[in-house]
Amino acid sequence: MLLFFSNSDIIPCGVNCLVKIVWDWNGTLLNDVDLCFSCINRLLVSHDLKPLDTLSQYREVFTFPIEDYYKRVGFDFDKIPFSMLAHEYMEDYQEKSYACDLHSDVLDVVNKAKNLGFSQTVLSASKMDYLLKQMETLHVDDLFDSIYGINDIYAKSKVELAHAFKQTCSLDDEIYFVGDSVHDYEVAKNIGAKCILVTTGHQNRATLESVNVPVMDSLMESLDLIYERDKD
Repeated sequence: MLLFFSNSDIIPCGVNCLVKIVWDWNGTLLNDVDLCFSCINRLLVSHDLKPLDTLSQYREVFTFPIEDYYKRVGFDFDKIPFSMLAHEYMEDYQEKSYACDLHSDVLDVVNKAKNLGFSQTVLSASKMDYLLKQMETLHVDDLFDSIYGINDIYAKSKVELAHAFKQTCSLDDEIYFVGDSVHDYEVAKNIGAKCILVTTGHQNRATLESVNVPVMDSLMESLDLIYERDKD
């Protein structure tokens, strides 16, 4: 089951506005990379496996689907089911995540995009109630036109969410998907959206550059690129 929240209090962009930005949440807007690095290491140690040495190593091995990521770091699902590991991870991660901050330029970027008349959506493979609580804690839940999340913790894919969002768009809309992982590119491609990836999240630049889309070092650079393309 897919869930979404539409904020009717947001002033929509004008009738001539065709630009819609879809922001990924974890790693892209929410700076939870250090926390995720710590959580996976605690999970590895608790199952007598070697922890990751550095944040750089974490960014190198992180991937979607999450099952593949867990296999990369050493888990054997024949010994420990993925569902059990996912629950253990989330029990460690979730409460701590409410102390995570946004990336430093998020508010400036979101406000600038709004002033430019761009529609903005958050789309995340996070469980919807967790996602909303994170956003409410940071007082940003009312800054977006819509928020899309799911109703379980296994984070298999955001493709269905993206298709649900696409159904709200017109054929003339120009959709940009901004994320921090190759999976975000795959989601964008699946709905025919343009994609921009940022290096401040969960995957390193070398991984992001493998899919041949613009890779930026900040959200503001990403927004500037969207603005420049929209002018052309």
